[in-house]
Amino acid sequence: MTLTETKKTLQMRPYQLEAHKALDDFYADGGRRGVVNLPTGCGKTITGLDYGRKRNGRMLWIAHRDELITQPIKTMQAVWPEASTGIVKAKYNEMDAQCVFASIQTLHRRLDQLPTFGPEDLVVVDECHHAAAHTYKKTLEAVGAFRPDGPPVVGLTATVERADRVGLDSVFQEIVYQYQLLQAIRDGYLVDLKVERVPLNIDLDQIHTVAGDFNQTELDEALLRANVAQAVAEAYVEHAAGKKAIVFTVSVDQAKRTAAALQVEGVAAEWISGDLPTDERRAILKRLKTGETQVVVNCMVLTEGFDEPTVECVVVARPTKSRSLYIQMIGRGTRKAPGKDHCLILDVTGISKRHKLVTAPTLFGLQDVPSGKTITEALAEEEEKRNTEVDRLRSLLDVEKNELQEFKEMIKWLKVAPDVYALSAGSAGTVVIFPVEGGYHAKVSKRDEPDEYLTQAPVWLELAQGVAEDYLRRSAEIGLVKHDAFWRRHPATPNQERVLRWLKPWLGEIPYPLSRGKASDLITIGFVRKDLNIRQWS
Repeated sequence: MTLTETKKTLQMRPYQLEAHKALDDFYADGGRRGVVNLPTGCGKTITGLDYGRKRNGRMLWIAHRDELITQPIKTMQAVWPEASTGIVKAKYNEMDAQCVFASIQTLHRRLDQLPTFGPEDLVVVDECHHAAAHTYKKTLEAVGAFRPDGPPVVGLTATVERADRVGLDSVFQEIVYQYQLLQAIRDGYLVDLKVERVPLNIDLDQIHTVAGDFNQTELDEALLRANVAQAVAEAYVEHAAGKKAIVFTVSVDQAKRTAAALQVEGVAAEWISGDLPTDERRAILKRLKTGETQVVVNCMVLTEGFDEPTVECVVVARPTKSRSLYIQMIGRGTRKAPGKDHCLILDVTGISKRHKLVTAPTLFGLQDVPSGKTITEALAEEEEKRNTEVDRLRSLLDVEKNELQEFKEMIKWLKVAPDVYALSAGSAGTVVIFPVEGGYHAKVSKRDEPDEYLTQAPVWLELAQGVAEDYLRRSAEIGLVKHDAFWRRHPATPNQERVLRWLKPWLGEIPYPLSRGKASDLITIGFVRKDLNIRQWS
């Protein structure tokens, strides 16, 4: 567009605003240290940063991994750009900034250098299920979190439970707000799940329990005897060939063997562990992002702080009794990405009568999920079996539920060019996601109107997509159509063909004959390419 462009700050989703209100009420009632529990991919970082922006005091953000420090700092440009930021980690000691992002390891060594925090300030503990550790307690005590006149504390986590059953009540007083994984899937903020079991000839009842989960050494030996690496490779080729995938193993040795087995099957696979140098780990994950590597096998490296929305398959190649660990693992695949409508979970399971094994079906209260069905489809079938005819009629009249399902069916992003996506919404405009230096922007283009930027600063692809879809949810004049709408099957109209001929410099050769739906998609792609000055691309 040639007209003046406008940008706006991020708008919080309904559940994020509910979390903010719950925190306000909790602190107003005298609470000091509360937990907000949001699923992976639902914007815990943004929720915490925006709450700090609203309070507008000093903010101390505590995390235990590099990625959990660098990502919030990048996000500040989109959420709270006017605030100064500082890092406390290794050689950095920038404690004078309004918003300090600190490594818990470094912060614990510099407790005598901490500035004073008061009731108008805020302390955020990311991945707060780790906060029962001694280092966290001493650090929170030093910043005054346990004093009546000290700063309020927000704990952010996707998994309130700890696998070792150590409670967080020694640090936090209350789980202030929870937004469940299933609800996030049903609301369309995360993709649905499909499940395939990978049965092994392994008796899990012979394995002891340590700190609430299987003894890792015994489990590793049992999986080795059951030839788990070959079973995973064969299951991937059968059920997930071509999909970008993450595999979780119980040991580094199992990770190496699994990557090797996949490579024998012709799959571009690599393994990763915490023992590899940081630069090497980053290079492997970059190859996964670009698609040069199809599968990355890891042992307890990617359960936290790893965000790659284009992952379409998660292989849980380590049976577990830990609900929190299982949620962390499958959370690597539930994030949304253009063109992705579900994530496939390959569940490696064994035989057990004594242990309560956590799998994708049991996580959602199901005994099994039929092959090809999603979790929500399986739950709907179970609900229908339990419902009476009156209940079924009531569900058909549930307008809000049906409208949400209809909205999810109409979100079909068009690939305009590499990393450029568009979605036409009638009078609400064409929503475009496109790359810029430092990330992606999302904007709305309307005829004869200035472009409206939905992102104030470059953000990562998943966030740009989420912001764009949130705009569509809020738009009163939304003009989305179902991908399988009947009119789309009709032949293209003469007017559509005329517009396509005019757009030929940006579309190249047009594959006639065309349906009306295909012509409509090509017209959207053509106008976006023209707007972004992208010539023919295939």
